Amino acid sequence: MQPTFPFRRALALAPISCLSLSALLLVACGGGGGSSFALPAAPTGVSTTPAAPDNTTSPSISGVVVGSYFVNAKVCLDINSNGRCDTGEPSTRSDKQGGFRLAGSGAGIVAEIGTDATELDPSIPSSKPVTSPLVLRAPKEAPGVVDFQSTAVVAEMEANGLDFQAATGKVAISVGVIAAKLLGDINTESDPVAKAALKAASDEGLQRIRDALASAGSGDDVKVLVTAAALTDRYYQTKAPYRPQQDVSTYEAAPAGFSPVYTEVVARHGSRGLSGLKYDLAVYNMWKKAQGDGALTPLGEKLGPDVLKIMKANFLLGYGVAGISTPGYGNETQVGINEHTQLAARLVQRLPAYWKQIGDSAGTAPRQIVTVTSGVDRAVDSGNFFVQSLKAVQPALAPLLTYPPAPAPYPDNGTAVSQPAGTNRFLLYFHKLVKATDLVTNPADPLYNTYQASLAYQDYKSNDADLLAKQSGLTVTPEAAAAGRVLLERLFAKSFVDKIANGTYSFANSGSFSYTSDDGKFAPSLSGDGKTSIKSIGDAGSLLYELYVIAPAMRSEAGVDFTAYMPAAQAKFFAALNDGSDFYDKGPGMTEKGDITSRMAQILVDDMFNEVDAIARGDRSHAAKLRFTHAEIMMPFAVRMGLKGVDQSVPKATGFSYDSNAWRGQYVSPMAANMQWDVFAGTGSKLLVRMLYNERETDFKAACDAAKAAGTAHYYEYTALKACYGHVAQ
Repeated sequence: MQPTFPFRRALALAPISCLSLSALLLVACGGGGGSSFALPAAPTGVSTTPAAPDNTTSPSISGVVVGSYFVNAKVCLDINSNGRCDTGEPSTRSDKQGGFRLAGSGAGIVAEIGTDATELDPSIPSSKPVTSPLVLRAPKEAPGVVDFQSTAVVAEMEANGLDFQAATGKVAISVGVIAAKLLGDINTESDPVAKAALKAASDEGLQRIRDALASAGSGDDVKVLVTAAALTDRYYQTKAPYRPQQDVSTYEAAPAGFSPVYTEVVARHGSRGLSGLKYDLAVYNMWKKAQGDGALTPLGEKLGPDVLKIMKANFLLGYGVAGISTPGYGNETQVGINEHTQLAARLVQRLPAYWKQIGDSAGTAPRQIVTVTSGVDRAVDSGNFFVQSLKAVQPALAPLLTYPPAPAPYPDNGTAVSQPAGTNRFLLYFHKLVKATDLVTNPADPLYNTYQASLAYQDYKSNDADLLAKQSGLTVTPEAAAAGRVLLERLFAKSFVDKIANGTYSFANSGSFSYTSDDGKFAPSLSGDGKTSIKSIGDAGSLLYELYVIAPAMRSEAGVDFTAYMPAAQAKFFAALNDGSDFYDKGPGMTEKGDITSRMAQILVDDMFNEVDAIARGDRSHAAKLRFTHAEIMMPFAVRMGLKGVDQSVPKATGFSYDSNAWRGQYVSPMAANMQWDVFAGTGSKLLVRMLYNERETDFKAACDAAKAAGTAHYYEYTALKACYGHVAQ
């Protein structure tokens, strides 16, 4: 649970009357030329400059205002920390390369970028006028680069009470770069992966600030608006694009005498589009009716075209993209492709000597890199992108990749259904095992218990009255109605919203659409099934939220940002509803239901341990095992593993809430969520295991703390660890 700070309460109460926005922007857009000094080669923040012939010095701050580079921005020392440039505060204008120098130090920086400024792209180079005002900030601890990332750090410090280091770490994780690269100049960043991540975050963040300022009232507090737009908590739940949760350079070193001998991964597929023609079509039908009724607000006018952009992008998703099996809804996006490409590269980066040794001995003492997927397109594609990256980073590994035969023969009482090599539905799709392909009738079959657990889970999900009551009630509460009304009345006239609230209007994903690729060779047509409905304003808010959370994954394909339609407070509310639904049917759920949601995941727990058992008995035939799966697998797996903060069930009489439970989909199963075990061998037969969850060093279940190796924080003695889990070697 986040602590409450006065500034966060202020965000919830915005607008707040301080200096009017219009007055501020008039000041920001006032005359004055750029300064005459040249841009420093490497902005360093505080410096000293000669002040007089007697060689005395006075402190000054030099730096640069970055989008690309903002020229003629008003830059000041924010001495009173009110997020604006006041009379009497040292100020200047950024020069022709975005550079500035200010007399003084010990305060943060504000850059007010008005429509008299220009934006220089140094890669071309070319300039373009600024058409929408911006306000950016930088903390006093790092005043040398003023950009969106620095603004986000200030926002986290002020709104959440974080110190500079903690705020920088949080923002770095949200961007997907190491903290050391966060506050540098994007334009001079040499690492192409880091540069791309920084630029994507900057582009999206700057647009949020532009939108916030453009839609503000004359009495709104600019500091509040900018902070709200810059905060990293966007509440994307399980649709959050993946971000590694720890810098590779900060991992605890293995104890002396221990070296890596094995590693294994289980990972969710990467970021994807919508799973089907559902939320987009239902919301579009609602929008069309509002348009026909003449009930659209200026913001609402924009919604329909943005929904159609999302829809078209999903119809054509993956077409012409190498490595995508079947184009259309449900496929990985470019963001998702990058997630697994980079995940593989970091795996090699984490254990460089180990992977070099594996590659060097590929011809003389080959060890297999076993790769397995659920068999579903997006998991298969994720696995392919991962291994292609692995081979690109270290080509010598290519001949070691192996795809084991699928479990067979199943169904076991008739004609067996063939599955491609490298497919294991029992291991990686256990939530949807079906009679037609997976039937196991023999109790002596090792897969019998998994099959039975899957059937029990599916019956629970479809028929348990308590579960259905919990889930169906999420969007019909007064709180859901209130949150939905806030969203809808920003888009539609109140009279239109009232008709949804009183049942006069309802909508569903009915109707048909067709789209054609640019080359004219792919022209899918789809019809909605009418099963996704809007029968309340809570339903409407929930479906708008679904479009909001999918947009970041589709920025390359759809190019839309739904942040304008989903203020942070409502995003948090609907994220909590989604997390509540997942908590009950994929997480620890209701205490009275026992382990119904996680029992089927035992096969995956056992598989992780079985691989290490082989290493323990001297079988080094496998160098690694890579598994690619889905959120419906990762969530019960995390529960079955007993990860701290993930395994807390609640009594049926008690509802799930963010205030009382640590379950968060954005932690448990963001896109490309992963668990990795690194195994280290010492002298004799002793093994140590380190677990990473979303690439952060993570404890095994609390009951196993005693299995930690002496003097370490994250290494577990394997013999004690498997005894703690009750695992018996097979």
